[in-house]
Amino acid sequence: MPIYDDLREFMDMLEQKGQLVRVAREVDPILEINAIVDRLARKQGPAVLFENVKGSDLPVLGNLFGSHQRVAWTLGADDFYAHVQQKIVEAMSPPDGGEVSDIEGAVRGSFMYAPVADQLLPFGHLLSTLPEELGDAPCKEVVYEGDDIDINRLPLTKLWPQDGDKFITMPMVITRDPETGEINAGTYRMMYLDKNKTCMHWLPKKHGNIHCQKAEKMGQDLPVAVAVGCDPAFQLSGCYPLHYPMDEFMVTGMLKGAGVKVVKADLSDLPVPAGSEIVLEGIIPAGVRASEGPFGEFHGYYSPPKETHVFEIQRITTRKDPIWHMATTGRPFTEIHYMSKATEKMGKARELMGTAGITDLNMAKEGASLYLMIASIKKERPYHAREIINQVWQQKGQAEFVTNIIIVDHDIDVNNLSEVMWAFSLNVRADQDLMISERREQDLEHPGLSPRGEGARLGIDATRKWKEENYTRELPDLVTMDQGVVDKVLANWENDGLG
Repeated sequence: MPIYDDLREFMDMLEQKGQLVRVAREVDPILEINAIVDRLARKQGPAVLFENVKGSDLPVLGNLFGSHQRVAWTLGADDFYAHVQQKIVEAMSPPDGGEVSDIEGAVRGSFMYAPVADQLLPFGHLLSTLPEELGDAPCKEVVYEGDDIDINRLPLTKLWPQDGDKFITMPMVITRDPETGEINAGTYRMMYLDKNKTCMHWLPKKHGNIHCQKAEKMGQDLPVAVAVGCDPAFQLSGCYPLHYPMDEFMVTGMLKGAGVKVVKADLSDLPVPAGSEIVLEGIIPAGVRASEGPFGEFHGYYSPPKETHVFEIQRITTRKDPIWHMATTGRPFTEIHYMSKATEKMGKARELMGTAGITDLNMAKEGASLYLMIASIKKERPYHAREIINQVWQQKGQAEFVTNIIIVDHDIDVNNLSEVMWAFSLNVRADQDLMISERREQDLEHPGLSPRGEGARLGIDATRKWKEENYTRELPDLVTMDQGVVDKVLANWENDGLG
C-alpha cells in the first residue's frame, strides 16, 4: 500500500474504499457532531466529513481512527502489529559505515536536530529516516495575526453535556526542551478560553509539561506550535510512549519508511508538518494558569476541573480551504481506544524483542486501554510472573499508570477474557498470588483513586503453579483431546457436513 504525506491524501484513499462518508446538512459542533462520531466509532463505522458546520466555514473530519484497519492504513500497512514489528527489527540493525556518515551530515545540517546532534549521533542507526525539511509548505498558504486571530472561526467541538467548554481534541502540540533542545510532539487536549487563548492539558509526566516546567524555572515563556489536521501516521505517534533519543517525527519516519515533511514555524525554531491543515503558534507564558474541565474522559467518567497552563496564540497559518480534525473520547470502546491499541501494539513489539519475557499482552479495553494489563509468559522458573509484575512496576512513563496486572500462561489468549477469567479463577490463591504495591503517584484522571492521583497497584499471578511456588499437591493434567483423534476429525470435518 502507498504511504501518505498529508491528511487529504489519506482521505482520498478512504473515500475510494468507501471508508469516508460526507454529511451535507448543517450540524452543530456543540454535542451533535460528537453524538454522530461516537455512534460511528462504537460500530467501527466509516470516517465522516461534516461539510456544513454551524458557526464555521470549515468542514469537520471525525472518526478517522475509528477502526483497527484504518489505523493500520496510516502506515501503508494491512496489519499494524506485523508492520511495526518488522520496522523495529530493521531499525535495530546498524547500517553500513557510509550510511552513518551520511546521517551525521543530515543531523548537523538540520534546524530540528543540530542543537542535539552530539547527543543523537551515537544512535545513528535509529536516524535513517529523518524528517525532510522544506523551505515552504501548504500549511502557510493563509496567515492570521494581530486582531485577525480568533479561534471562534474554527469549529471547536463540545463532546459531552458537562464538558467545561468546547475543545481542540486532536492537536499535535510541538515543543522543544529549553535545556537540552530535544523535540516533543504530543496529543494534549486544549479547552477554549478566549479568541486567542486555550488551556493546555498536559499531565505532569508528559514531555510537553516537563519542557514547560523547565522554562518556568528559567523564567522563560515556552514557544509552542500546534498542528491540526496532520499526516495521520504522525498524528497517531502523539499517543506513543517514546523515550530519548526517539521522538514522534523520527518514529513516524521509521514506521512509514519515509521522513515526515516539515517546515520551520514562523515564530520559533519548532518543526511543523508541512501538510498540516492549520498551525497555531504562540507561547505558554510562565506562571499563568487557568481552570480546565470538566471533561468526559476516555474511561467513561468526567474528570473534575484542574489548573492547567495557558496557551496564548500569536499567529495562525492554514492551507487554503482548511479541514478541521476532531476526535471523540468517552466510555470504551470508542475512537481514542483504537489509537490506544496502536500504542499497545508498539509496546508489544518492543517486549517481544526479548526485553521482558512476555509472549503476548493486552491493554484491555475494559480497563480503558490503560488501567488493566493482561500479559502471558512462557514460564521458565518459579515466581517468573512476580518478576514480570515487578519489571512493569519499575518502568517509567505511561506504564506507571497501569493499575492492575494479570499474568497468565502462554497458552491463554490474553484477548479472550473468558480464558483469562478461567485462569484467574482456577490458578489464583488469594493468600499467595496477589501483590500490592506501596501507595504512589498515579494517573490524575483515574476516577477510582482517592486522594486524586494517588494509589497502590495490584499484580495477580494467574499462572499454573510449580511445586517450588509452595504448591504441595500434584498438579492435575489439563483436559485435552488426543491429537490423533483431533487430526482425524478435522480431516473429515467438511465431508461430514459440519461446516
